[in-house]
Amino acid sequence: MIFKDISYGAHERNILDLAIPESAGRNDGMILIIHGGGWNSCDKSAHDKDVEFWSSLGFITATMNYRYVSAEIHIPDLLDDITKALGFIKERCAENGHNVEKTMLMGGSAGAHLCMMYAFTRSEEAPIKPSVIMDYCGPVDFTKPDFLIGINGQFEDYKYGVISDCVGRKITKENITSEESRKALLEYSPICFVNENTVPIILGHGKLDDIVPFNQCEQLIEKLNSFGIENELIVYENSGHALDKDPESVEKSREICRKYAERILKNKE
Repeated sequence: MIFKDISYGAHERNILDLAIPESAGRNDGMILIIHGGGWNSCDKSAHDKDVEFWSSLGFITATMNYRYVSAEIHIPDLLDDITKALGFIKERCAENGHNVEKTMLMGGSAGAHLCMMYAFTRSEEAPIKPSVIMDYCGPVDFTKPDFLIGINGQFEDYKYGVISDCVGRKITKENITSEESRKALLEYSPICFVNENTVPIILGHGKLDDIVPFNQCEQLIEKLNSFGIENELIVYENSGHALDKDPESVEKSREICRKYAERILKNKE
């Protein structure tokens, strides 16, 4: 069963796609894919092929749109959208005979950031519990200069603008070092919320990424390891942010994701 462009909320961006394969177990978990695009662009349709791929392996799979950040809409509102989407998915799956209690959150860039923020800060209220994360090139620490400026500086003005919308506070070159700005940036930096209860994380990152520098994933891994959290890194040696120069790494990340999904979502320890 495939449901396309179904509404899960009142906003025009509150739509999702959901695939429920016949081979899915009645008590299996599901995969939710959250698109990137700098928190203010792109669309779930970018993951049509991913929904097709994962559902062909027998996983209930969904991909969602969410409200874009703006002067009025900030990261907590996007996390609210994820809660609404998961609640809708749970109800629709139940109508079709599936009791879905666990999800793998999968995303790239801004989508990966939302996956981590949701799993790290909203797990208690989640209608379907985040149980594992696939993070492709997600930013984890908004305070780092090389993230805000970028490797070559070409994204600096854009990042100050969109990060201001993300956190709901005007962040500028002049006030970036203030206590108020740092506090706001840390509040939406996933690395700050890692603890002993953090779920397993798979990371895929381009070594040449000039939008979310590679050292962001290295910092996260160090924090995860300090709490003994299961994690696995796939390095895309020749790729930038698009992860488009290492086809063997694409296949490796899919295989690792499949193994985690089989183990955690289908309870095949």
